[in-house]
Amino acid sequence: MESSIIESRYFNLYLLYSAKVGDFALAITVIGTVFVDIKGYANGKVNSDTKNVGHVEFAHGGVGRNVAEAIGRAGGSVEFISSVSNTAQGDEVAKRLNDIGIKTARLVNTDNGMGQWLAILDGAGSLVASVSQKPDLSKLEDLLLRHGEEIIKNSEAVVVELDLNDLVVQAIFAWAKLHRVPVYGIVGNLDVLMGKRSLIDEMAMFICNQQEVEEVYGITITSIEEARLAARDLTSGGLKTAVITMGSDGCVFYSREKDEFGYVPIVPTKVIDTTGAGDSFFAGTVFGLVHGHSLQQAVECGTHLASWTISSKEAVDPQITTKAKTHPLFQGEVVLK
Repeated sequence: MESSIIESRYFNLYLLYSAKVGDFALAITVIGTVFVDIKGYANGKVNSDTKNVGHVEFAHGGVGRNVAEAIGRAGGSVEFISSVSNTAQGDEVAKRLNDIGIKTARLVNTDNGMGQWLAILDGAGSLVASVSQKPDLSKLEDLLLRHGEEIIKNSEAVVVELDLNDLVVQAIFAWAKLHRVPVYGIVGNLDVLMGKRSLIDEMAMFICNQQEVEEVYGITITSIEEARLAARDLTSGGLKTAVITMGSDGCVFYSREKDEFGYVPIVPTKVIDTTGAGDSFFAGTVFGLVHGHSLQQAVECGTHLASWTISSKEAVDPQITTKAKTHPLFQGEVVLK
């Protein structure tokens, strides 16, 4: 009798789990922007006083869109909530994400719904200069204020681009706290981070690069050990986990809950284009955590996705789909929390 009751309970849990998967309740919800990237690749060193011979390419971009695509290509279940323009280009963005398996039913179609990012890169693939034109996010923000709580409570985790309207971002964090959903914030602009420092303490994890830490907190990092201590200091206000990337020196992390430091070196690769590397690193790390990996393994996931992306001219390497299928870090099962 007791055995049948236990089996019944496990069966009910299984049905609940299956229903949530079918409804995308266990999806990682990514809320952010879509941009059209216009990239100019110089054949060599960029000279600002003369013409630079090279070529120009157009690609899908935007911090939120990049993160959603990278998680989806890594094998994660994703719903992407954003706005796209009422153009063929907007339709193309939605189709590409759908083809990967990303849910886009709540993409908002509107005039000027996508931003534009003009970038100049030198012959080594390093960013030399850029100009950004922001999208009109008013309809997206209206959607989030009307349906945001429902979206958040039915998510396994939430990634939110902090460049959105302050009222919307604050509401997302409040709903996430109410429903105990982890929030991972990401910024595309350092000035935005300077104005929203208090939100860092409410995140499940904060990922930033060395320059951002130095600018926001007025410190100088000259070694890996100093970066470790800076990561620990970032968690003093309530933040659970801090990760600091240091370019070719790899990255460090600190978990306040476990009082655990860690370091992950880069994965050597041929650099083609460094744009999008930070977004892919962020996406891989979030993917790893949501899929039950340890913090060390999750950061390794991020490191691999970043390495794959900088070996591609795209903001997210399309080959991540194939590469992740053969890499053991990306084959773990989703953990029901």
